[in-house]
Amino acid sequence: MLGCDLIALLEQAGRRYHVVGDEQKGVVAALDVEGRLFAIQDGKVRNRVNAEALCGISTREGYLNPGGDGFWPAPEGSRLGYEYSTDGWRVPPGLTNARWQVKKCTGTSALMSAEVDLINALGIGLPCLFSREVDVSTSGRTMTVKVIESIGYLGTREYDSTQCLLAPWTLCQFDCGPDCELRIAPVTADDIWDLYDWDSGSLRRQEGATTIVSMQTDFRFQLGLSPQVKELVFVDRGRGFQARRTALPLASGLEYIDIADRDPSAAPTGRPVCLSAYCDPSGFMEIEAAGGAPSALLPGAVTSLTVITEYQTGL
Repeated sequence: MLGCDLIALLEQAGRRYHVVGDEQKGVVAALDVEGRLFAIQDGKVRNRVNAEALCGISTREGYLNPGGDGFWPAPEGSRLGYEYSTDGWRVPPGLTNARWQVKKCTGTSALMSAEVDLINALGIGLPCLFSREVDVSTSGRTMTVKVIESIGYLGTREYDSTQCLLAPWTLCQFDCGPDCELRIAPVTADDIWDLYDWDSGSLRRQEGATTIVSMQTDFRFQLGLSPQVKELVFVDRGRGFQARRTALPLASGLEYIDIADRDPSAAPTGRPVCLSAYCDPSGFMEIEAAGGAPSALLPGAVTSLTVITEYQTGL
């Protein structure tokens, strides 16, 4: 899809948007669609675009995943997760119904925010302010998108880590097929694991210190990666580009957590995740980065994560 076609689709659907950069090299922020970010390079949208989601409405009966680069809270599952406040998995209406506002901007940057009320699986409600500070720069064949993802806690009650965990989690989506692969480096066997019950080992091969993961799968899988892993690289040879994702170290007082989509009756006792990757048999994947949570959530607390995604052409 071309950037101009994405903008026309948003206008047709009556959805507000903001362009950082321009329609040739930049980011389109879909302000009325979860604040999703869509990278445009050489006039082409790099991220997955789900037109049905841009024009439709997610409900309890069905979630329409927009694509782009999303911003969710972590953990996903466990008794502290935010997708299990009801009797089954669902994306919180606070996220799907959020209306993002641009607070300040320049030609190549923007700060946008939205109030999002969250409820974890214990039934604890957290009024929050989500913010995305986006900066776009280009050099030769590389476009760099730097995003500071922040969640500010607006509530007046204090919670400890047995009652609540709150960390930023960003999920960057791409269409994928036989010409695509994920490259993870450096990585050892102790640094990578499956977050679902399905074993993705048959889809991985090793080239030195680099793990290469096939995107052709008939089952969904999600890989958790330890803080020792420094980058994820999605390669699409068919379309001639790659996307490299890294994240800056956490601020003092924050610790990586178990973000996994586990049973809502279970405690979040899995390994802490820094980067992660999801692959779906319907033909899309995500390169993800997770931030950290404080040991106690205090009024006025802010958890932030700085994520850098580099889009490079000419493969």
